[in-house]
Amino acid sequence: MPLCKRLELSHSIEIKTTPEKMWNYLKNPENYTTMHPKDHIKLIWTEGKPFELGSKFYCEQLIFEKVKKYNAQIKEVIPNRKIVFTLKFPVSLFSPEIKWLIEPKGSNTVFTAISYFRAGHLYKKLFKKSMKKLFEEHDRHVSEEGENLKKILEEKN
Repeated sequence: MPLCKRLELSHSIEIKTTPEKMWNYLKNPENYTTMHPKDHIKLIWTEGKPFELGSKFYCEQLIFEKVKKYNAQIKEVIPNRKIVFTLKFPVSLFSPEIKWLIEPKGSNTVFTAISYFRAGHLYKKLFKKSMKKLFEEHDRHVSEEGENLKKILEEKN
């Protein structure tokens, strides 16, 4: 059994908007807190411009009602379609990458948030209860984020 394997958690939501409008909303740093006002605290681009390949950012958000701080770097960008960012150490030990997909579907757009986690026999033995809580928290967070994004973008149409 592998020490670590990649586990993927995803959430998708269909929104009455265009990929271009969604992209413009997501790439505006000021929208980070409006996307999830309950959990998102701040986002600061520390190097480069928002969502440019190689650019870096720092963010803070609530997880389990505690402030968590992250540093990340943009790994892949396809404007109006895809954003991939990698999380930096120590978060990368457990959650190395997050991907946002923007896919046209008729006159709507599907937004998919995919989070990757390291899992495997060792993690299950050491962190079984905390992993279950983390996955539940992840599902709550991305579901609320998607619903907020839907409400905001559909009101703008």
